[in-house]
Amino acid sequence: MTPPVPEYISPLRWRWILLITRRREVRFLYWPPRRPTGHRDLRMFDRDGYDVGRLVWVVCDTCRVGSINKISIDPDCQRQGLGRRMVLQALADGPGYTWQTTGQAPEAKQFFPALEKEWGVAFPQDGGVCEHLASPPGYKLPPPGRRLRPVLLRNA
Repeated sequence: MTPPVPEYISPLRWRWILLITRRREVRFLYWPPRRPTGHRDLRMFDRDGYDVGRLVWVVCDTCRVGSINKISIDPDCQRQGLGRRMVLQALADGPGYTWQTTGQAPEAKQFFPALEKEWGVAFPQDGGVCEHLASPPGYKLPPPGRRLRPVLLRNA
């Protein structure tokens, strides 16, 4: 059986990613934002090509704030430090920024306070976002297939 190919990635490119990361348990693929305050999307894929985790965040360089809008990790992959690795990638986009999260699932209500204690970075829930992070009037999601090419993060 052929392993699945993640959406928005060509089969040839996915085979190349698998080849150069063959010793890794997971691969981190990052989709950059289409605009400076747009959503950043980091996804994790296991050796078989299955999507096992995702982090979506936004940052505003003007107001120096960041917001983690979504984090999810397959239950079989939790408690392995993968969530921490993903959040570190987000924090690298806004060093020294004020951070917040949107509504949190029960697991996240334990995860983010642990990060706060460990790293000294506050992650309040629904801390209020700046006006720059709101979608501009009339903004529409890009049509399917018009997404930016993902970047393989080798040091995540």
